Amino acid sequence: MRAIDRAAGTVTVAAGTTLRQLNRTLSAHGLSLTNMGDIMEQTVSGAVATGTHGTGRDSGAIAAQIVGLELVTADGTVLTCSAKENAEVFTAARVGLGALGVVTAITFAVEPEFLLTAREEPMSFGAVTASFDRLVEENEHFEFYWFPHTDSCTTKRNNRSAGPPAPLGRAGAWVQDELLSNGAFGAACALGRAVPATVPGIARLSARALSARTYTDVPYKVFTSPRRVRFLEMEYALPREAATAALRELRSMIERRRLRVSFPVEVRTAPADDIPLSTASGRDTAYIAVHMYKGTPHRAYFTATEQIMTAHGGRPHWGKLHSRDAAYLAGAYPRFAEFTAVRDRLDPHRVFGNDYLRRVLGE
Repeated sequence: MRAIDRAAGTVTVAAGTTLRQLNRTLSAHGLSLTNMGDIMEQTVSGAVATGTHGTGRDSGAIAAQIVGLELVTADGTVLTCSAKENAEVFTAARVGLGALGVVTAITFAVEPEFLLTAREEPMSFGAVTASFDRLVEENEHFEFYWFPHTDSCTTKRNNRSAGPPAPLGRAGAWVQDELLSNGAFGAACALGRAVPATVPGIARLSARALSARTYTDVPYKVFTSPRRVRFLEMEYALPREAATAALRELRSMIERRRLRVSFPVEVRTAPADDIPLSTASGRDTAYIAVHMYKGTPHRAYFTATEQIMTAHGGRPHWGKLHSRDAAYLAGAYPRFAEFTAVRDRLDPHRVFGNDYLRRVLGE
């Protein structure tokens, strides 16, 4: 932690700080980010560079909480950036893909630590999709997981609470988060990889294994959870109004092609923001993420999923698998040219270029 300014409601951290370190340090000082994703292993610079997000009705991705950053450009210049200083660079660099320079420090807006009550419960696919808009509007943070080959979903609603804290008991948390969500689920995925015909049955068992629960705790302990089962992931950001139609198409595609998918599909939301290459740039957004267990053939599933998502104007998560290129992305992001103009100015010789950036941003 480089600096805490309680009066301004900001903290400044070195770019290599992990989200785990940041969250724990903030909590020790009675502070919190407003929203965050569901894992804490990334560095803050990596998380914001790729547009890492959680789910929220009013609060957006981690990058949307940035109020300042320090950037070393291709010629060695150190730029201090904010809405008032080097504003054009600041606007673009909040989701910069590593293309504009090396981010060395980030200043986040924070607030006094608060409590969230999490309510997790099963719902049917039909009930969730029919009431999706209402569930998003009624909850500060709503997300759900649908288990392919079943009609079952697990929903999670996080809302601010006056308390008192009522965290998960150690034994109960271990059974749900470690034994079921990681240990038993990992073993089930391994079986499904070895014997694909078992996947639908495993999916039904997995959907039934997670029961309803409610708990109240500090934000990072509610937003995040351990992820020990390894997988490949593709996630697309869609206009929020397209989410349920795309999800129904995804379900039909899995059934029609007789794919065997052992991992649930995750659905989250974010409000529109003003960051040129944020996946929520300029539009209220829903995220649909698909996963496949490590070592399981994934191309047929991911390719078919991508066709559905791009038909709805989807934007791929910058840090996850996708096949889109600059020609597609320039059409998906109205402010794409604004970002590339900043890149041309800061790094004309492509000191920070690589194969991925050449594909998604062009030469």
